[in-house]
Amino acid sequence: MSAELVRLGQRALAAVANSVAVGATLVECQLLASQFYEALRNELRVCPREDLVRRKALIAALDQCDQTSIAGTSPGAMLKDLESTMHLMPTTPSPDTRGARSRPVLQVIEGGRSRI
Repeated sequence: MSAELVRLGQRALAAVANSVAVGATLVECQLLASQFYEALRNELRVCPREDLVRRKALIAALDQCDQTSIAGTSPGAMLKDLESTMHLMPTTPSPDTRGARSRPVLQVIEGGRSRI
């Protein structure tokens, strides 16, 4: 796994844990974890088919993330699922490979010369 992906997962886990602690809804927690889920999907997409160990770990992590999308899940259960997903990630990330970067995110910057 790339170091960036592991860090993103750790940040998502911390954000969801904080949100659960303050009583956030399931949808809010899922939104916080969605960037990590998309990064997992992107990493699987660019992972070479020959790298079976990494592909299996990514598929297992994605399957675990899919469990959190079940409508009847509570925020606490989602947090446990996300923790389980992070346990599937290796503790020492592999070096980033070419093409494993996630796509850039476009954001609107308010102010400046842009006026509507």
